[in-house]
Amino acid sequence: MPIKYKVTERGTPGVAGGGTKKYYASTTARNKIDLKQLSERLAAISTVSEIDTIAVLQGLVHLLPEYLCNGNTVSLGDFGTFSVHISSEGKDTPEAVNAQSIKDVSVKFRPSVEFKKRMKGVAFKKHS
Repeated sequence: MPIKYKVTERGTPGVAGGGTKKYYASTTARNKIDLKQLSERLAAISTVSEIDTIAVLQGLVHLLPEYLCNGNTVSLGDFGTFSVHISSEGKDTPEAVNAQSIKDVSVKFRPSVEFKKRMKGVAFKKHS
């Protein structure tokens, strides 16, 4: 199934009135696949029951933050890798940087080479 996109107009960031406007492709609203739908599909293509699949996925949701908060990077093989990234205020000296300098924590996902290969053949369809 193709990824649907729409055309959006965007101006130049930081320019009053938007500056020169250009048109870009952007994805449209997508259907959300929930845990139940995912587990049903996983059960259908494997020997694991839907209930067991839900249990494993819930366990992953529980363990991932624990491992990440302990400073680990979590690799899920051909799926990809999760890691924690932080952003902080700039300070004049190294000594001035402390935990209070950190302003945001985010989790990043880097897909594996195999995952990226599977996404290469994606088709697109313009949404009218």
